[in-house]
Amino acid sequence: MVLKSGKPLVAGKSGFTQSEFEEIKRLYLEEGRTFSQIAKVIGKGSENSVRNCLVKARVNRASLGERKLERFKSGQKYGRITLLTRLVKSKKLRYHVVCDCGYEFDIDPYFLTLPDDHKNSISQCQKCRPQK
Repeated sequence: MVLKSGKPLVAGKSGFTQSEFEEIKRLYLEEGRTFSQIAKVIGKGSENSVRNCLVKARVNRASLGERKLERFKSGQKYGRITLLTRLVKSKKLRYHVVCDCGYEFDIDPYFLTLPDDHKNSISQCQKCRPQK
């Protein structure tokens, strides 16, 4: 099946182009993102459409073997924010981080990896953000 723009659709009725599918596959296998996170990052589709696309293409994490994915490591820098330590007692994945200005706070590191134009994207602390 081919779109009017000439780009082929991947996995039948999924509605994703080849380049979108490659990005979905990369986010799923290399970064270990969830289906809903992938849909938000791509900005298209839903959790179910992403899952169906990967299932139809027979993409799974089992092919990685027993290698554990480590997306976030202490010392990584996202914009002006640097990851310091992972919070162990938290139920969700959270890191204690520091901004270049010296302000320290706790955050879900997923928000640091969103595209800049995403409404939940964070690249600096609330003290450094320009006031609206």
